[in-house]
Amino acid sequence: MNRLHIIRAGLCSTVQDLGRMGNQHLGVPVGGAMDRMSHELANLLIGNAASAATIEMTLTGDEIEFIEDSLIAVTGADMAPVLCQADTEPRSIPQHCPVKIPSGARVRFQAAQRGCRSYLAIAGGVDVPLLMGSRATDLRSAFGGHHGRMLRAGDQLAVGALSEFTPGIFDQLSISGQAPRSRWFVRPVDLPSLGCTSLRIVQGTHTSLLKLSQRERLSEIVFRVSAQSDRMGYRLSDHRLILQRHPEIFSAGAGPGTIQLPPDGNPILLMADCAPTGGYPRIGHVISADLPIAAQLRPGQLIRFEMVPLERAQELFLQQRQNLAKALAMAKLMPPQAIT
Repeated sequence: MNRLHIIRAGLCSTVQDLGRMGNQHLGVPVGGAMDRMSHELANLLIGNAASAATIEMTLTGDEIEFIEDSLIAVTGADMAPVLCQADTEPRSIPQHCPVKIPSGARVRFQAAQRGCRSYLAIAGGVDVPLLMGSRATDLRSAFGGHHGRMLRAGDQLAVGALSEFTPGIFDQLSISGQAPRSRWFVRPVDLPSLGCTSLRIVQGTHTSLLKLSQRERLSEIVFRVSAQSDRMGYRLSDHRLILQRHPEIFSAGAGPGTIQLPPDGNPILLMADCAPTGGYPRIGHVISADLPIAAQLRPGQLIRFEMVPLERAQELFLQQRQNLAKALAMAKLMPPQAIT
């Protein structure tokens, strides 16, 4: 059985998939990949199901040894991966396309040059035990993934069985060079800009409670992603929001993208590992099409919110999914209708 050997672990590397849907009534977060688009793309590029487990690396990457010949794809943040083999010079590995890795070789990831989270998919998927229908790591609850924790040097991860699509992708790749790769790449979502990133939102249950002057110029207010940010959510600083009144609010459903406003006035943008309910006012919700961008924000980056109608949010999400399907179809990896 193929395996991955973690030679060096990054700052926060975990096994993730699409999360634990259907358990929120039990208080279990959905969890899973922060940047679902990059996670899915990495899998689809090499013939895996979109739900196959990948390795999510945050800010700094791992060094990983491949025990057997492998087919991989790296997506998301630019961590400048290089292929390292005995008696040869290290070679750069392209991202957002399938790449063959020979047995015994190592792939070394650097600190993220742009973006925050990078995803490594391997043909067959990372094979850790299923828990509540998912292989995702929940760090707060210490379950799922690889022993419920971040990856460490010395860890070995099993790889699952290849899908029926993977051999055909092998055949498409060039056979020249030490790291055969395709002649194309697929990148449907750009990484956040180095300046101020705009995240589109729809109204929340309590948007109308915001002070009128702030509500009318919300798109002009610039927030900073604070260092107190993790997979549960981002605490935003540099500008306090004020409510016109403070009605009694009961806990209600929340999810990735929900923007809560605690008493100190500094908004919290909930992310993948957030609790399924929350008791703070919900002043907006980042649209699904922009959650991959939000997932790539790093501490210190500036953001602003742009309000859009619900109908526009739905259009943007459908367009994003269709664009991904078309790009993959052009690469002859899968039919357009295979992505929903």
